Amino acid sequence: MTAEPPRQEISTMTSNALEPGKGQAATPATVRPRAEGVKLPVYKHLFDINAGFDQVDRGLAALRKNDAFVARELDRYRALAKEPRAATNSYLIGVMEQGRRREREQREDGLG
Repeated sequence: MTAEPPRQEISTMTSNALEPGKGQAATPATVRPRAEGVKLPVYKHLFDINAGFDQVDRGLAALRKNDAFVARELDRYRALAKEPRAATNSYLIGVMEQGRRREREQREDGLG
């Protein structure tokens, strides 16, 4: 039986654009740290991501007040920006919840 590689914390997913030592772009298939040990930095990354989406929404809303831009187009872009935000949050929170569930199950198994 081969030993399992050391587990990485999920917060490393956002630290590099390239997987160390591979020289290729990181994708969910190439970088898959375990969801165990969800730490505070993960929540900070989630907060920062959502702050970025909020900034996009506020910026487009502010541009709507300028007559040089077509309000309907800006409204469309604001609506389009909501889908990746929802998808990103859904994915990240789902992985975080799996990690929390796994940790809870391990604690319960240890007590039983």
